[in-house]
Amino acid sequence: MGVDCMSRAEAFLSGAVQIAGPLLRRQERIVAVKLHPDAVSVVQLHPTLDDWEMDRLVSWSLENAIGRSPVQDNFSYLANQISAAAEEAGVDGVDAGISIPHSLFDVRILQLPYMEEDELADEADEPEFWEEFDPELNNLVGKVVRYQILYANEGEDRIDVMIASLPVGELERYRALMLDANLIPVFVENELFSLVNGIYARMSTDERFKPFFVIHLCPGNNQIIAHFRGRIYMHKINISDFDEALLMELERIDEVEGDFWEEVAIRVSEQVKQAIAFLVETYDVQTPDKVFLVSEYREIENFYYLLDNRLGMARVIIYDAMDDVDVPIEHQKYVDFFANPSIFTTAIGLATQGLNIEGRAHNDLHSRLISMNFLEDAPRIKRNRQLAAVNRILSLAIMAVILFSGTVLGVNTVPAYLQTREASAQYSAAEGAARAEALRRDINEKKMAEINGIITDIRANAANRGYGMFLTQLPSLLPVGAELQRLEIDEKQGVIMSGLALENAAINELKSNLRSAKILRRDPKVETEKDGDYWRFSMTLALSRMQ
Repeated sequence: MGVDCMSRAEAFLSGAVQIAGPLLRRQERIVAVKLHPDAVSVVQLHPTLDDWEMDRLVSWSLENAIGRSPVQDNFSYLANQISAAAEEAGVDGVDAGISIPHSLFDVRILQLPYMEEDELADEADEPEFWEEFDPELNNLVGKVVRYQILYANEGEDRIDVMIASLPVGELERYRALMLDANLIPVFVENELFSLVNGIYARMSTDERFKPFFVIHLCPGNNQIIAHFRGRIYMHKINISDFDEALLMELERIDEVEGDFWEEVAIRVSEQVKQAIAFLVETYDVQTPDKVFLVSEYREIENFYYLLDNRLGMARVIIYDAMDDVDVPIEHQKYVDFFANPSIFTTAIGLATQGLNIEGRAHNDLHSRLISMNFLEDAPRIKRNRQLAAVNRILSLAIMAVILFSGTVLGVNTVPAYLQTREASAQYSAAEGAARAEALRRDINEKKMAEINGIITDIRANAANRGYGMFLTQLPSLLPVGAELQRLEIDEKQGVIMSGLALENAAINELKSNLRSAKILRRDPKVETEKDGDYWRFSMTLALSRMQ
């Protein structure tokens, strides 16, 4: 291949990498997937410290009601629907999360003798430890177990711990559902945890110090949740199967009136009052003066009628998850699909989460009351996120090379680093986009002229296969415990990449791997900084000139 053609490909490759820089900022966002009882939503929310912006939202009704445990019976159908919704929404984030119905979890709050966090972490690995404090917890083998300290006081010799467990098979079904929908799962949560976090993250600083109650009306799994003095309490609202069936019908009724519905309202509101009273008496929680209503049904006004002015002194407030959220005009129709502003609460709670991938201080992140990610490697910076960040860059690079060079990486080289299912999905999307772009090639002359303008800058850093060689080797060079966040090309400095690591040793390992790969002209310039539990790093690389 001639030098001019190769330079053209390298120029486009550099442009792709530079474009990938701002695109990778999407890594801070979670593409939240929400399975409603009869619909599916895909949400991409951009939360900043000052405001909220809904980047993408698609929500549509499913052909049949999927129920509250839908994945086992509707797996392929749901995977196709989620994939189609994500494509319709045009999401450009690569990290995705989904909330699992609360009914599939066993959640308990245990009071233990005081112990240090490290000691508790060591003991918590043994299932028998939890059984000692709750004999019913004798079946944790084969389950994913997560816990969170809610309260600790050495003087009282007391530590309150919330423990939640989920069968491994259920977790794997939801993880596989996301993968089959070509999304990369980094958060799999209990839906009530996402709901609480979504409400808490929207509160002002003053409000966060006040108690709040939430009624979560959800087919087959109605709950009351209370937050008081930094502690979380949950209790089931025991609505009978008969009244549960009536609630399903209630959504379709234009007006709720007459003695029949009055009796239903009395029975349902009485069960809610009893649940609130249980929390107040059992946990010494302050009696609420207002209660947020969150519903998983498409309509909410009829449910509001059942409870309004029936909970004693507590006012019922329909929680508006979309309040002050800027929704693009083209996506507003999906919000209007539901006559229920609370229905996106769980999805928004999930979408606000991240893994501190920008390296910001922890106190700058949106706060969460409950931090339980049920993926088994959640306590660590995940390898699949690490590869997702790299592959976002590589996808653009592959498109450029397939389109304009064809043989820089070659069909035999590409599979070498596409080792994961997630990465393969990224490559498939890139390949399809490249084919589509090839059809438009005749009208891209203007773009080609712009591309040629940066050839000189590229030649200042590396020639011919330098960038291709570097990008193909990069995923294998990144050690476990480190993740790439940014990759930029500077005409004078060379390649600049930055990211996070769990330990400084991971940064040293990355530096050693780069030296061993023999793709650099000299040792990389490295800057590191400790930030909370992580190490931030930046490396400046001078690539070897490869012909």
